[in-house]
Amino acid sequence: MDAASESLRRSVLTDYYLALPKTYSKVVRTYEAFLKMIEGGYWTPGDRIPAEKELAEMLPVGLTTIQNALARLVQAGLLERRRKAGSFVTEPATAGRELTYFRFLGDDGLLFVNDIDLRIYVTREQGRWGNFIGVANKYICVERLMDIGGEFRIFSRFYLSAPKFESLLKMEISELKDITFRIMFKDRFSTPPLGFERDISFTRLSLDIAKMLGRPAGSMALLYEIYQYTLREEALFFMETIVPENSRVLKFGMNDSQSG
Repeated sequence: MDAASESLRRSVLTDYYLALPKTYSKVVRTYEAFLKMIEGGYWTPGDRIPAEKELAEMLPVGLTTIQNALARLVQAGLLERRRKAGSFVTEPATAGRELTYFRFLGDDGLLFVNDIDLRIYVTREQGRWGNFIGVANKYICVERLMDIGGEFRIFSRFYLSAPKFESLLKMEISELKDITFRIMFKDRFSTPPLGFERDISFTRLSLDIAKMLGRPAGSMALLYEIYQYTLREEALFFMETIVPENSRVLKFGMNDSQSG
């Protein structure tokens, strides 16, 4: 890292800290400043962050405050402490292919996932997503029809806050196909996903979805719903995925705050 880059990071970190409300405790302000460094891409996966004493010199706080703030980041899975080496930004728990919430096992490993069709549009339809991401008069909806290893198809819908993610409507579909959306949220919107909650139930295929999946209308399918949060434990998106009956093993990811 060159001196200019290091100087910029120091300046940004200080600005982040000073911009936070003074009503917050020093530990909270320090933690939030560190979190902003990760969200803003100033500290990226694999980076070794400054030593505790260096951080204490950059900010108007004591060493104990720095240690407490760093401990929170370690607990959240955002930093990794290596003995005699320092603290490093971890690889995002959410990195990997889109279906890290669950994976399909084939005979020789994981089945590959490909987008068949994808579309983005504004919807005024109301549903469970409104209770999670906030009641509004419109939402951004991303629909994906995916092929699983050439064996069967699944269908997924994301619901997002319209004001914050409206720029998605301007993107070319070719830019979005086969993209890892969860990484895109981090890179394009500085809102990396972290923990999530899930509901699993069964549903009957509607006529239109059954046609897309090549299954009889009214047949049973798995309904997998994801309530995705950001690093700050704020609602990011609601996703529902419909998986028709198939012969493959479905492996679910963990749903704690450090999973993906």
